[in-house]
Amino acid sequence: MPILQQTTSFGTGFIIQNLEQEVLLKCENRTTDVSRVDVWLRDALLELTADTELRNEFDELEILGPLFNLTGGSSVAAGAVQEYAFSNLLPAGSYNICTLDIVLWTDYPTNSTQIRLENTSYQEADLIVRFTGQPVKWYRFADNCGFVPVPDKNYQTQARIYQMHPINDNQLNQTQILISRNWNEILVLMAVEKGFLELLQYEKAAAIHKLLHGDPDNPKKLGMIQGRKKRREKEHWREQKALRPIVRSYSYGR
Repeated sequence: MPILQQTTSFGTGFIIQNLEQEVLLKCENRTTDVSRVDVWLRDALLELTADTELRNEFDELEILGPLFNLTGGSSVAAGAVQEYAFSNLLPAGSYNICTLDIVLWTDYPTNSTQIRLENTSYQEADLIVRFTGQPVKWYRFADNCGFVPVPDKNYQTQARIYQMHPINDNQLNQTQILISRNWNEILVLMAVEKGFLELLQYEKAAAIHKLLHGDPDNPKKLGMIQGRKKRREKEHWREQKALRPIVRSYSYGR
């Protein structure tokens, strides 16, 4: 049985519909634009959660892929396969924004021992004559995931990925918001900014953008987003740190 299992389901209980009135109120109470508000909220949600600088904040979008079998052999001619469709490593219906990690179970089918595979590029992989062995690296090319060395026997792998926030395209306002509630205010303001841009009210949109992202003319004044992104840092605030010795110069005090 695999050790890596994901059993926790995330969700704040909020859906896009719960934030519609907040956006309408801040966007000059345009009650006739409800359907557009859902689109603004959707786009804001996708933009916020796909921001590379905020990736550590939204562990609700980190998911574990299924076990996938690698086909091994004594050589490529004997049936060993180096590259596989990356979609095999992903849960059904998910879109991978970023591959966080890939692990290899070295004792298939028992799966009691695992190693983390290092990431490399396909250019580096192409420099190596293909030989078989226990894979220690993985690379990506288009929708393919390759392994170096080529598997010498059957193994199983699992991927940890950062998925795109799921959207209910069939009923947009019923899309469940997975990120924590303390981001709702920012999500609403981002949607309002998109609304003003669509309405060609650029000055109002610029004012909200400055509120969210900070004033470039005053770098010391952080925007709301920058001031809120500290989730991982808060989790590690109790870490022990070595004291830095103070070395005084020979002439100190003279």
